[in-house]
Amino acid sequence: VIAIMQEVGKIIRKHRGASMPILIKRLNQTLRGWGNYHRWVVSSHAFKKVDNYVFDQLWRMVRRRHRNKPGKWLYKRYWTAAKGHHVFSVKHKTKKAPDRVYQVVKLSQIVRNRYVKVRANANPYKKEYSQYFFNRRHNKKSKIAM
Repeated sequence: VIAIMQEVGKIIRKHRGASMPILIKRLNQTLRGWGNYHRWVVSSHAFKKVDNYVFDQLWRMVRRRHRNKPGKWLYKRYWTAAKGHHVFSVKHKTKKAPDRVYQVVKLSQIVRNRYVKVRANANPYKKEYSQYFFNRRHNKKSKIAM
C-alpha cells in the first residue's frame, strides 16, 4: 500500500503544471493496474486507504492551483457525482469531442473477486471430473469484470 501511495504522490507532483486530463490518464493507468492485481485478495481496507490518499493529494494540488478560491468552489468544479459517489473529474473540450469527461478511478469501486479453489481430489484427466471442470471454466463469476 505504501508503494502505490508513493507512486501516486510522485505522479501528482510530476504533473503539477500539466493539464488535468493528462494527470487523470496517468493516475488511472497506475491505479487500475494496481487494483486489478490486488483484487483477488481481501483488499477493501487497502483500497479505501489508497482512495483517501488520492483524494487528499488531489485536494492539496487543486488548493495550490487555485489559492484564492474557496473550498466549496473547488469541490463543485472538480468533484462530480458518479454512481452515487463523488469522483475527481474534469471536462475537456477537443476538436473531435466537444465535452469529454475524465474521471479518476476509485479503487473501492473495482469489483473484488475471490479465487475459487479447485477440489483437492479433482483431476482434469479423469472423465468423472470433466463436468466439474467444464462448469468451472464457464462460470461467469470467474471472468474478469471491469
